Amino acid sequence: MDGPPPLAEGIARYVELFRGAPPASGLPAMRLSGDLLADRFAEGYRPAVRSFDTAIAAPGREIALRIHDPAGDGPRPAICYFHGGGFSLGSVASFDIATAALAEASGAVVASVHYRRLPDAPYREAQADCDAGYGWLIRQASTLAIDPARILVAGDSAGALMALACAANARDAGAAIPAGLLLFYGTFAMDAARPAYRTAPDPLLNRARIEAYIRLFAGSGGLAEGPAPVDRTDLAGLPPTHIVAAALDPLCAEAGELAERMRMAGVEVSHRIAPGMIHGFLRAAGVSAAVRDELARAAATIRPLLSPRDD
Repeated sequence: MDGPPPLAEGIARYVELFRGAPPASGLPAMRLSGDLLADRFAEGYRPAVRSFDTAIAAPGREIALRIHDPAGDGPRPAICYFHGGGFSLGSVASFDIATAALAEASGAVVASVHYRRLPDAPYREAQADCDAGYGWLIRQASTLAIDPARILVAGDSAGALMALACAANARDAGAAIPAGLLLFYGTFAMDAARPAYRTAPDPLLNRARIEAYIRLFAGSGGLAEGPAPVDRTDLAGLPPTHIVAAALDPLCAEAGELAERMRMAGVEVSHRIAPGMIHGFLRAAGVSAAVRDELARAAATIRPLLSPRDD
């Protein structure tokens, strides 16, 4: 009998570190634990970027951001990034290794946005924070020595859904659309009945977790804002998009479905299935050379979008 597909180099170590975290009871403790223990995934790996925190002044609140600056002469390209975490977990701190590694691999300034999480806020407000982060990056382009015409929007998992919506919202508002989209293992279907959620060999993302975040998303008004990405009919006019799926991820197939739907709408799109990878693999950049190779591959694919344009 065949066993489960082999994990990519270093992913078993990532799974071990993930499972080795002390149990945390309740959402606040889980969030705090994720921030406190984020460095466990680095294991000495430090991307060659300068990182600092700042915030966007918004009505009645501030939106936190973490900036990763790989240096270089301006104006430089940039990526506005929305982290994953099932809409309720994750932060700029717990995803620091992923976003810093992306800045190093791409040579772009990465602005990681800490949007309001569910269920503390409805999905509409979480998405509004993401959209505000993208708008802020455009407005602060000169201060950050970046080129406002070379800003991509990116995200992983729940953040990939928000990145796609951010680009569509900018298009619909008549605002500047991103130069491109970079979407990692996104949650694009939002349908708990999909067979892959029961059969995929991912060691960390199981059916119960998927069903929980779909219930949370739906209960927080997410589906009221429009259909799930794989069912959207308004994809025309979106920027060039690169979608990276993970071969062992229960969400893998929906990435391909979204890519095909985008092609049919006339969007320039590329799609890669990363072999031996699981959901959330970007945070394994510190323990897996294979993950760093995937980041380098993704950076090479989007490099034309990050390069200066001939006017």
